[in-house]
Amino acid sequence: MPLEEYRISVVVPVYNAEKYLKRCVDSLLSQTHPNMEILLVDDGSKDSSGEICDVYGNANSNIKVFHKENGGSSSARNLGIRNATGDYVGFCDSDDYVEADMYESLLKAAVENGNADIVQIQTCYHSESGELLKGPQDDSGEVGFISSEEDFRLLMLHVGDASFCTKIIRRDFLNNYAFSEGKLNEDFELVIQMIQDTKGVYKVGKTGYHIVLSDYSNTRGTFKTEFYDAMIQNSDMAYELALSKFPSAVTEAERFRLFQRLDYMLHIPVEMMKDNPVCDGIIRFLKEHKKEIDSNPYLSAKEKRNLKILATAPRLSKRTHRLIMKIKKPGKTVVYEGAVMPGDEGKND
Repeated sequence: MPLEEYRISVVVPVYNAEKYLKRCVDSLLSQTHPNMEILLVDDGSKDSSGEICDVYGNANSNIKVFHKENGGSSSARNLGIRNATGDYVGFCDSDDYVEADMYESLLKAAVENGNADIVQIQTCYHSESGELLKGPQDDSGEVGFISSEEDFRLLMLHVGDASFCTKIIRRDFLNNYAFSEGKLNEDFELVIQMIQDTKGVYKVGKTGYHIVLSDYSNTRGTFKTEFYDAMIQNSDMAYELALSKFPSAVTEAERFRLFQRLDYMLHIPVEMMKDNPVCDGIIRFLKEHKKEIDSNPYLSAKEKRNLKILATAPRLSKRTHRLIMKIKKPGKTVVYEGAVMPGDEGKND
């Protein structure tokens, strides 16, 4: 059928997003693709977000509004999926926004490649003030294909795209899955499940999605135990998947679970390490895998050094780093401890 007859449903979980919501919805209403359905799911907001959703819903026939008790973004997304009627489904976070031709570009690539299961576009990162922090990985304008095995490998190297907000997914394919409710890092968990069941992902080499780094996201800000615990669980799940499904990427998956543990240890405050079974398990893991740390070709020299320091003297090294940072930046709160370890200051290897 003609491109304009394909319907795209975009699910927007909304929670206390009054500051950004209008920009987000306006960008969706401005899409060049004519057949759009926007599902605003108010997840028990305590600010005026619910009222803003209703204003948009009353003024626009292609916007559906749902109000529910707070259950997290996964439950809001799942509700949206159940009520979506589009041939393809996309997602947008309420504090982000999209280019006017994003969904038309994604749909065109999907249809021209046999109604592909998954198509993704490029991302830019911005500060709240609008400053561009990171541009797109690919700005070629071309459509490429990533096999499921290569996509998995790229994810293990942290250069892949695990976000659902950059993608459209064929609804018949998406209906076989659901986001895990009550968990964080849910995008990664679900995308890893999906790529097992598809030949690969098509990617559009142009900017489509804009992420605004704010304090309102589930994962942007201070240390959140639920997110980091889920991150470790998902890294182990990915490693098991590599062993069974993608054996050519086992070394990359090994690197991934080591790197995720490094990220956890660098960010957890010292005060939260005591009587913490997840943290204790990570320290044991690092001690038991020193040989893998040394031999993995995908870990940098700095990452290997930090992993071994954290395995040997985790609390002392973090306290030392905090003291160094207080001396270097007196009066400034160190939110993320251990972004670099002692001896790394000023180095860029």
